[in-house]
Amino acid sequence: MKALLLICTICLSISWQAQGQLTIGQDAPDIRLPDSLGKWTNLSDLKQDYVLVDFWAAWCPPCKITAIELKKIKEKYADTSFEIFAVSLDRDYWKWVKKVRILDLPFIHVNDAYGLKSPRCKAYGVTSIPRKFLLKNGKILLINPSFEQIENAIKE
Repeated sequence: MKALLLICTICLSISWQAQGQLTIGQDAPDIRLPDSLGKWTNLSDLKQDYVLVDFWAAWCPPCKITAIELKKIKEKYADTSFEIFAVSLDRDYWKWVKKVRILDLPFIHVNDAYGLKSPRCKAYGVTSIPRKFLLKNGKILLINPSFEQIENAIKE
């Protein structure tokens, strides 16, 4: 009986860990969140070949560095089928909007005020930020790619 209980416990822990773990080639979970004007925006509505989903927050110093680098990539590949879908995990609406304006980020911005506990973070397996996912035609292409990997994928 103890052995059966142990096996069940191991199986449950493995299946729990597997939830929210995306794999390359898998369909990207859809995200539907409001933008800064309250308009609901769906990730699945984007028609670009490449979409970078960036989980971040205005209060996160490494996220600011990432955002600045992503802005450079977005500007460099402005003539390609590439978009950035920035998912803010900020609870403070005004700090989020202010940071986006200060950094002048030319992305699609949505806000998930539930933070790291949100269903979107769970679906993507996001437990810390910044965290990035590069999609190609709605499928996971790269998980937490480097800036170089993003550029190389877009160039192909």
